[in-house]
Amino acid sequence: MRINYLDGLRGVAIILVLFFHAYSRWSSLVPYGETYAMFPVFKLGWLGVQLFFMISGFVIFMTLEKTASLQRFLYKRWLRLFPAMLIASILIFLTVPIFSERPAGEPQLLDLLPGLTFMEPRWWSRILGTELASLEGAFWSLYVEFKFYLIAGTIYFTCGRRYLVPALFLMFACSAFASRSYPVVDIWFIDVAYEISTQLSFKYFGWFAAGAAFYLYHQCKLERWFILALGIAFLSSIFVRDLSLGPAIGALVISSLFALSLKSPLIQNLLQSRVLLFFGLISYPLYLLHENSMISMVMKMPVTFSWLPSFFYPFISISILSGASYLIANNYEVLVRKRIEAACLKLSKPGKASRSTSR
Repeated sequence: MRINYLDGLRGVAIILVLFFHAYSRWSSLVPYGETYAMFPVFKLGWLGVQLFFMISGFVIFMTLEKTASLQRFLYKRWLRLFPAMLIASILIFLTVPIFSERPAGEPQLLDLLPGLTFMEPRWWSRILGTELASLEGAFWSLYVEFKFYLIAGTIYFTCGRRYLVPALFLMFACSAFASRSYPVVDIWFIDVAYEISTQLSFKYFGWFAAGAAFYLYHQCKLERWFILALGIAFLSSIFVRDLSLGPAIGALVISSLFALSLKSPLIQNLLQSRVLLFFGLISYPLYLLHENSMISMVMKMPVTFSWLPSFFYPFISISILSGASYLIANNYEVLVRKRIEAACLKLSKPGKASRSTSR
């Protein structure tokens, strides 16, 4: 069953990320400079990713409940993410000559690997012995997501559902402890804990744990799950950026919005507005496509749109990218997914036939 207000939350998350990249992240490159960079919604728009993580924790627990095995779960998650990543990666790579002002510079062919495998560039660099980079900086959260899928799926199918939230929170707590202790305590197990938690991105697992606990509340309506989820989200907010006050307050607002969306019919209705549902629908391909191409377009606009106030430049590029993202989400992504499923089914048939023959 699809939960529409979660799509609205995805819409909020992608809009926040768009605003952050458009007005704050690249203020040294865009025509309007730092004019809008310190506006709180723009400056803290990166918290949209944390909102995505909370949504993911909720949805992944729900998906695990409906899946029979770890292998099937990982296949379903890969099939959900890979088609749009494939299309977006090809599109980004082929349009590099058009968007020559890309902040990330000109990518190399090997830079396709991290995104298409959902594996961090530094891991590929170690394997291949050469430096790689992501096509888009925003891909970093997909690497975190896939680690979460592997770990959450393994916990769920080996230990049981009741251990999922505690284990995810424990990983987050381990990361918080290790990151605070590592610079000041020279003990080997702190070093090991810090290295493991860094490599596996445990510092983000509090958001996944909060989302998973919110799912349990949504499922059974027991207030203890709501209180636990809220507590985990608030702790994650406090540690979101090295105990900095501004980001912590912003994260608390994001956490409160998620919590209220489960309780308040008014918030649910607002989240189901057409604009938010549209951006929720296209959020994944738009997230993949937007950063470098948006900034490149904005940098070109003073020549063509000198009559337009520069504040509105990003809206033009966002509109163009939203159109492309809609085509991907509504048409091409579905087509690629069907082709992959058909290919996987075809590959599985000879194995089944040979097993039946051997019997």
